[in-house]
Amino acid sequence: MADIVTIVMESRTKSGKRENGRIRRAGYVPCVIYGPEISPNIIGKVNMREIERILAGRWESTRLNVKLPDGREELCIIREAQRHPLNDMPLHIDFLHLVRGRKINVNIPVEVTGRENSQGIKDGGVLEAIHELEVETLPMSIPDVISVDVSGLNVGDAIHVKDLALPENVTALADPDEVVAIVVTSRGVEDAAPEEEATAAADVEVVAKGKAAKEEESE
Repeated sequence: MADIVTIVMESRTKSGKRENGRIRRAGYVPCVIYGPEISPNIIGKVNMREIERILAGRWESTRLNVKLPDGREELCIIREAQRHPLNDMPLHIDFLHLVRGRKINVNIPVEVTGRENSQGIKDGGVLEAIHELEVETLPMSIPDVISVDVSGLNVGDAIHVKDLALPENVTALADPDEVVAIVVTSRGVEDAAPEEEATAAADVEVVAKGKAAKEEESE
């Protein structure tokens, strides 16, 4: 489980497109904290470099200790990170306040291990896997990642949600029969046989044409 990361939220009294642009030019990102025990929502701003450092990692499952302008500290996760479509710069951050003892739904990154030992991959198969899985869990039980070992997979084998060994207090919300990882036949392998057959047919046709030419000459 990842450590709790601390980030400072500074005061922001105004909102709107023009004000948010000014905040970004000053090196900050507009943000808001909301949750079942936060009323009204708290608006503020966080340092651009600090939030970019967090977003560069597994931010979906990272618990944050957010220091508020009034001195309070609240446990949160990033629920949504809006980015610029061209330069990927953070535009706005939504923090969800976590209440200890109250379960939440969160998307956890899926980490695949054992590729190098999968016989299916060695035989030319292609691994297909999901990137994240939604789970229900307690704030203090949020896993950093969900690890999936594919070392035992042959071509056609799959790992389903029901096969996962999830940590204590963590429940997958997806269908138990949903595929998490599977090794499928490579298209290149499938196309190899028809290509070989086509080459063989072309060779036969060339030989046939050569034989016909010789017979024509002999006539």
